[in-house]
Amino acid sequence: MQTISIVIPTMNRLESLKRTILYIAQSTVLPLEVIVVDQSSDNTEIEATKEFLEKQSVNCKYVHNDEPSLTKARNTGMLYVHGDLVIQMDDDVDVKPDTLSSILNIFSNEKIAMLAGVNEGFNSKHRSLIGFLFWKKNWRKRNIGHVVKSMYGRFPEYITKETSTEWAMGFFSVYRVALIRKWNLKWDENLTSYAYAEDLDFSYSYFKKAKNEGLKCIMSSLVIVKHNVTQEWRIPSRKHTYMIINNRHYLRRKHFGNSPLSKIAVCWADWGEYLRRLLKNEAAKDWKDAMTGNPL
Repeated sequence: MQTISIVIPTMNRLESLKRTILYIAQSTVLPLEVIVVDQSSDNTEIEATKEFLEKQSVNCKYVHNDEPSLTKARNTGMLYVHGDLVIQMDDDVDVKPDTLSSILNIFSNEKIAMLAGVNEGFNSKHRSLIGFLFWKKNWRKRNIGHVVKSMYGRFPEYITKETSTEWAMGFFSVYRVALIRKWNLKWDENLTSYAYAEDLDFSYSYFKKAKNEGLKCIMSSLVIVKHNVTQEWRIPSRKHTYMIINNRHYLRRKHFGNSPLSKIAVCWADWGEYLRRLLKNEAAKDWKDAMTGNPL
């Protein structure tokens, strides 16, 4: 039987981490290891995290990174992975008792290379026509998970037992360790701090490699988790807004080079998001400042 390693980056969110670990410990099939990469700077929280992990029935390994960086944390975690499969997940996710066993069943098919987790409550019937208008979604690919030239990752309209995808969200995604190492893939450390879109970048790179080898990347209604999106500690909203725009422009160049269509798509999608925020009164000024290069 294949084995599963889990990598969980965390920083200043001990209560969220505790909940996540306790849910994992209730799995019908336990992981080989849970590698927690902590980026907290408070010594009291660091010691409390170590103490909590030492008391768990599931095999937990504590690793500390001094520099707060989600991409560095994910790369660091991979150095300690011994399993056949790796789940890269956030520290605020509830898994079901059968989540890991379902993953093992899915990956018994050797053609499956990647599994993207689905968040509980996913509304498959919601369709935003504005998203298609501003090139944040692709109409032709609307029935699969896909990446558009404006550097947004999009879920399909409907998710079945096996639905193709070109990307996976970072809160919960599963990869074959041997393929990550074979293809020498790493999370891009040019994406710093919270590293918005690091998940899209890594999973889309992985998908392209898998596609070239005739392997499949999927999401499945059999693997649904609950992403709690904790408010215990989060990046300030204005900084996050600047990160969204800057990182998407960087990734557009990385994945599509000097493609004029991709450049137009990113800019057009930016204006579409500005319009949406303006209409909903959602920090539209921050978005426009970031678009026009005003200082943070």
